[in-house]
Amino acid sequence: MKRARLVAAVALCTAIGAGVAVASWYDDYDAGLDAVRKGQWQAVVQKMSAAISTSPNENNKARTYGAIFINYHPYYYRGIAYLNLGKYQQAISDLEKTSGPGPEDLGSFTDLLQQAKRKLAEGSTTVTTGGGTVEPPPPPPIDRSRARAALDQAKSRVEAARARNAASSQQYQDAMNQFMQANTRLASAKSNADVDAVIAAAENVSMLADSAMPPTIATTTHTIAPPPPPPISKTIGATQIVLGDTSRRLRQALQDYFNGDFDQAERSFRTLAGELPRNGWIWAFLGASQYSQYAFEGEDQYKSAAITSFKKAKTFGKWKDLPEKYFSKRIRKAFRENTG
Repeated sequence: MKRARLVAAVALCTAIGAGVAVASWYDDYDAGLDAVRKGQWQAVVQKMSAAISTSPNENNKARTYGAIFINYHPYYYRGIAYLNLGKYQQAISDLEKTSGPGPEDLGSFTDLLQQAKRKLAEGSTTVTTGGGTVEPPPPPPIDRSRARAALDQAKSRVEAARARNAASSQQYQDAMNQFMQANTRLASAKSNADVDAVIAAAENVSMLADSAMPPTIATTTHTIAPPPPPPISKTIGATQIVLGDTSRRLRQALQDYFNGDFDQAERSFRTLAGELPRNGWIWAFLGASQYSQYAFEGEDQYKSAAITSFKKAKTFGKWKDLPEKYFSKRIRKAFRENTG
């Protein structure tokens, strides 16, 4: 009897230990997403397959445990992994099952599906012989030139929108945000599928920029004279005298920044930083202009300059974070990550 109870206890402990060692489907999915970000496509297939084996249904709000929900689309990522591995038939099968991307948007699944079908039609790279299946060759080198051309075209459309005074429109702001995201995505592209996604994003930027229009000014038949300005106090008057032309140039620099003319804003704030070297606000706007140039141009020299400016802004401004009222979410995130 004692021996039977001992055997049962050992079996129970073994079962509990085995349960702890087995990863849940959402742990496999999370590990698969991490592999997606690193471009480790074999690991993506392995982890997404493990998740699917336990939880086969995609869901925008899949419950993990308690009140925790995740955006669960394993077929999307496994399909992209198969596409990058040259396994086009498997990619087609998964992309036909998915309803879209999860947390990491790598492009329209319909576009990716068409790409897989086109690759398969061009000729399968997997050869089956009597001795088994020969793995396909590694994917072709990434061709970023097509995406760069599409981004250059998008940039010219954005600049044209700004030239027609449409920088205050929502379409212009959306175009700018998406352009910066596409530029960042191209810099981290790990496959031609990533490049295709950048091209699609650039085309969307062009459409948004083309639709951006300057604000309309309502006209009336009667002209009402504006009220006279209030008298200037001695303090304000003295401030204007002391600052002189610096005040006017600061207003112009801010106007250029908020209008999206980051090249001119950067030059103006750099001059002002030389005149007011301990002003944290000047350094903050200089860093924001430089980081916007980095996001717009994709050149690391702007990023390096922005980090230097952000560190000086932190020293003189004493901010935990830049004010949300004046700086975008992307700028504030860059400031936090580079100033500690």
